[in-house]
Amino acid sequence: MQKIILLLFAGVLLSAGCLTASEPPREAGIALITPADPAPIFGGQATISEIVGREIPGVQTNYSLGYVVIPPGNATPPHRLLGSTEVVHVIGGVAEISCNNETVIIREGETVLLPEGALQSITSIGETDLSYLSAVQPPFTEEIEVLVDGPDPSNKMTDGAPLVIADPRGGIEWDLESQAAAYTLLNPVLMNETVIPIAYSIAYVELLPGGYLGFDGIRDSSDLLYVIEGEIEVATPDGGTIRIPAGSAAYIPPNVVKETRNTVNKTTVILSFIDPTWTPEKTGLWGWKPSFFTADSRRSAGLSAEHWQ
Repeated sequence: MQKIILLLFAGVLLSAGCLTASEPPREAGIALITPADPAPIFGGQATISEIVGREIPGVQTNYSLGYVVIPPGNATPPHRLLGSTEVVHVIGGVAEISCNNETVIIREGETVLLPEGALQSITSIGETDLSYLSAVQPPFTEEIEVLVDGPDPSNKMTDGAPLVIADPRGGIEWDLESQAAAYTLLNPVLMNETVIPIAYSIAYVELLPGGYLGFDGIRDSSDLLYVIEGEIEVATPDGGTIRIPAGSAAYIPPNVVKETRNTVNKTTVILSFIDPTWTPEKTGLWGWKPSFFTADSRRSAGLSAEHWQ
């Protein structure tokens, strides 16, 4: 796993998606995404609340995202997702994940990538509910899910192994001015020493009380911010704001400039999905001139005095 310095990663941050029939609340193109109501899956062994995956006006991603809960002792049956990878980020509880011929134990804050078509099963082995985010690319459809009970109907055995990403919280280093820290979890471009078969990137972010990520935009990539704990306010240079509570997400379209701030008196934790993959040269103030900013917002954006004119 790689650590990314905050100032380099200020533009990488955060987002998630949702599912409602009507268009979600928006501010300057930024959408508040509230997960769908939980629906039973695998014969009631688990529930899923879809975040992105169905048609949402103005929200476009190349992956689907859902919030899954598995009670203690329950498990997903052996199955494959044909042609799609799955990334699991554990929010609470403990998961025992069987992937092809390997078994791994994943705890809160850890992430695992399950390769395309892997024969997999996830069991909740802790004393509390297992909850996790599941990102599938290409997006999940019922047609790609194949249950394996006895002879494998897909007639295919992949040899890919699960890729486990450790919990980043033990090595947090704070930027003293912004009171924020950001770490890369998965990035197929920056983490090129390992083959990562996805076309988006994921970052883990913590904001202390009063912490913020200064104004920036991501060129040609959407920013999907899922709030695990706390609350954020996402603001645009023209003064528009939208608040995102824990359990919800914000969708920021490509090239939209925004600032992200912690609005509560505790640490806020966010997971950021950048699609397509984030790289440093994608970050900037696309479509905005410094004259649009107030003095305070210029400072938080890191603009020097000669740029304030």
